[in-house]
Amino acid sequence: SAKAVPGVVDVVRVPGGVAVVATHAWAALRGADALVVEFESPPIASVSSAAIAAAMREGLGATDALVAKDAPGIDAAFAGAARTLEADYEVPFIAHAPMEAWSCTVRPNADGTLDVWAPTQAQDRALNATAAAAKLPVERIRLHSLPLGGGFGRRLADDGMAPAVATALAVGKPVKFFWKREDEFARGWYRPTQMARLRAGLDADGNVVALHARVAGPSLWTEFLPTPLRPGQPDGASVQNLADQRYRFPALKVDHALRHYAIPMAPWRAVGATHNAFFLESFLDEIAQATRQDPVALRRTLLAHDARALRVIDAAAEASNWSAPPPKGVARGFAYFECYGSLCAQVVEATLADGAPKVLRVTVALDCGDVVLPDQARAQVEGGVIQGLSTALYEQVRVDAGRAVERNFDAYRLLRIGEAPPVIDVRFVRSGETLGGVGEPGLPPVIPALANAISRLRGQRVRKLPIV
Repeated sequence: SAKAVPGVVDVVRVPGGVAVVATHAWAALRGADALVVEFESPPIASVSSAAIAAAMREGLGATDALVAKDAPGIDAAFAGAARTLEADYEVPFIAHAPMEAWSCTVRPNADGTLDVWAPTQAQDRALNATAAAAKLPVERIRLHSLPLGGGFGRRLADDGMAPAVATALAVGKPVKFFWKREDEFARGWYRPTQMARLRAGLDADGNVVALHARVAGPSLWTEFLPTPLRPGQPDGASVQNLADQRYRFPALKVDHALRHYAIPMAPWRAVGATHNAFFLESFLDEIAQATRQDPVALRRTLLAHDARALRVIDAAAEASNWSAPPPKGVARGFAYFECYGSLCAQVVEATLADGAPKVLRVTVALDCGDVVLPDQARAQVEGGVIQGLSTALYEQVRVDAGRAVERNFDAYRLLRIGEAPPVIDVRFVRSGETLGGVGEPGLPPVIPALANAISRLRGQRVRKLPIV
């Protein structure tokens, strides 16, 4: 049926599916639409978002978990607490959704070598995948790196290399290989869905004496890494920056209830920090509310021992005029998180317009050690804020019968230009410490900061994303 489309040259079976070869892109797309393919039922054909959520929810209360950090005496601390607080949180699968769907160009040469032009974030991985698919030594492959049409971690994967090579070798000509947008979404490599249950023990004065963070969900690293996790090893992305953070809790326990499903997952911008910042910083805001403390004051108490972190928190609070009451109908949310060697605090000002969240201003204080290129660094932080807001408000991929429900931008909602905050005020705190990241640390805190602001506006806690 595909060959009946003018311009279609051939249909090639490739790993994971079939490729339509045509003389131009439109003919290839039309041929793909016309093609009738019957796929074998995969092992995950019965999997749904509801089933995954049920498994994660069971994991929150399970006795078996992989321990990332366990302070001695935490049981006694909880037993002696005057009060305990507990809350559950959930985030969905999200797609990388780059503007450019998977693409690369493969040219077979007369001397038996291959040239490959590919926008990739992991050259070695792409090179090795190409060589394996072509059954050639790596030395016979020339990989030409191109600028990314959006990556965010999606281009760390190499899953498009093998079918591209198979197509080019089958036709014996240079092939520009690309996926339809629906296939880009459907093939996955999502940021994993996760749930978390956080429990805090408080003394009579409202001070935190114990904190237990239980994360439950599938393992990103099991799907993405070439080697499996060791027995008893928690998934690093699932507990990222929870066990190793600067807040000083007298007793801290962090563990992971692995509830795995073989859905393709890969690092998404800031990886596990995206959901763990939402979990921890939302819960700290709930503690502040329950104990009638100012959210910034609570964090200053937990970070009183760390002058570097205090400078970051104070910079964000001062620049956002935190101590002054917000205008009527406006709420502020605060969050602080550390990842990739950088400390970041953010304040989101938001309101409700016809019941829908509207972000008015985001204030960012970032300590990444020092800044070499301020304009580039500021652009990275602004981009992280925009992507974080988009994720918090709208983004999710649901699974039904082993398939992605959202498969294009009509269903996978992104933040639009008119919804971007009019002001993103970025302040760099130059500590002179070892240089940290910029592209990723600016994203995670904006998610809980927005959730905390919306919680105040609605009078009801945001514990599940997306907000809308």
